[in-house]
Amino acid sequence: MATTNGKQPAHRPSRRQHIISAAVRVFGRNGFAETSVQDIADEAQVVPTAVYYHFAGKEELLELAMRRVFDQLNTVVETARPDTEPGDAEGLIRTIDAVWDWVEKNPDEARLYQVQIASANGAIKLLRDEFEQRHIQRAYDYLPESTARSPRAAKARHASQALAVRTFISTTILVTALRAEGGPLSHMPSRSVQEAVRSLALRIVAADQKAESAATPA
Repeated sequence: MATTNGKQPAHRPSRRQHIISAAVRVFGRNGFAETSVQDIADEAQVVPTAVYYHFAGKEELLELAMRRVFDQLNTVVETARPDTEPGDAEGLIRTIDAVWDWVEKNPDEARLYQVQIASANGAIKLLRDEFEQRHIQRAYDYLPESTARSPRAAKARHASQALAVRTFISTTILVTALRAEGGPLSHMPSRSVQEAVRSLALRIVAADQKAESAATPA
């Protein structure tokens, strides 16, 4: 039953996910500092006491909103290329396309990711670091295993692979941000930008494979 002001009462358990969805939208639009619990309550069309009934405050809401984003992305990537499957070129393209589709279909979550990922601190930074480390490790699957025979060569090879991995992950994140509403790539055809990201990722992997072949003794 609605209250007299047309907003939902505080005690309905079903309101919890609804409020988190509202928080995703508001944090994505305004950022953390410029968002109040009242803003989230207004977006969710509930009274502020409904927010405090389910959550300690906006800090907890931001953490839960970001957990939703990371969980969704983890699921998308794992579905596109499960950990049990090899990291081949086909799997890489499937993963890029799956994340691309997720961004297209979930603009609120994608915007929140873009807004919060660079300035994350505290609990959000821990979530981000865990998320990034997971996907950096997965990305190594797309590169050939090192055959370096000396510690020095192995160290140099690892540094080269780390650079390759971080380059195509960072590029994908950057392109996602540049495609946001009003961004430099927002007016370009989505398909063209997607093809460019695919091409770049494959070229980075191919270059690393070539470097590994050149370093392998005949």
